[in-house]
This record gives sequence, C-alpha cells and structure tokens, in this order.
Amino acid sequence: MPNQNRPRSIRALGGRSGAEYDEETFLHLLAIEQARAARASQQLRLLLATLEPVSGGPAHIPPADAARLFRGLRVLLRDTDIMGWYRQGRVVGAVLSESADAAGHETSGVIEERVGEGLRQHLPAKTARSLRVRVTQQGPRAVGKREIRSP
Repeated sequence: MPNQNRPRSIRALGGRSGAEYDEETFLHLLAIEQARAARASQQLRLLLATLEPVSGGPAHIPPADAARLFRGLRVLLRDTDIMGWYRQGRVVGAVLSESADAAGHETSGVIEERVGEGLRQHLPAKTARSLRVRVTQQGPRAVGKREIRSP
C-alpha cells in the first residue's frame, strides 16, 4: 500500500532542467559546496562570467544573452556542476567541484580559456567580444588563490 503522506512529486529548484538558480539559491549551494570541499580537503573552483557593458549600455546581462550563456554552460560543463546567478542579472556563476583524482588536471587559466571560447560560440559576435570569464580556486591545495569579487 503506497504511503499517502509522501509527496507525489518533487520540484527541482533549477539547474540542469534549463532553469538557472537565482542568486540566493546559488550562493546557498556555493556555501554548501565550499563546506563540503573543506571537509574533504578538496579544491573547489568558481567560474564567473559577465558581459562588459558597452558605453551607455546596460550594466546587466540582457535576458536573451543570459539564456545563451546558460545554454552554453550546460553544454560545456559537467552535469554535476552547479550553475546560476552569482549576482542576479549581472554575473553568471558555476561551481566546479573536483574529485581527488581530478585535482589539478586543468589549471584555472585553461578552464577560463576553454569555457570562454565555448561560450563565445553561443553569442552574437558583438556580444562575444564583451564576455569576461574568470575561474577562482578555493580550498586547501589552491595555489595563488584569488579573492572572489563581483566584476
């Protein structure tokens, strides 16, 4: 006999299904991943992508460009990576967790270049030129750790 008290469905907060996490949820998940990585003595990388505003242009990422960025990230990143708004409407973020086996496989600079080039293919040429991607390393083995600041 089925349990009548059990919920019939579970609604996902966002992520892989096509809906990105909002800033509050993304930052909460980032904090959880940072704590998990610290407990496991593993590194964590945070990818931040933004569009530099053109003179007189908006300081936010237009919805159509945001959709292209998230679509590109879903193609370029692993299913286990968490994506959402680091700063709502302005900075796209992705938490790139690492297993002990994969630690140090790609440097942050290599990831920045690979993901940046991949994302530019999803954007119109004019918009692609304004794309900025940065990857920061956090954790016990992070060498040259950079402070995370909102672009």
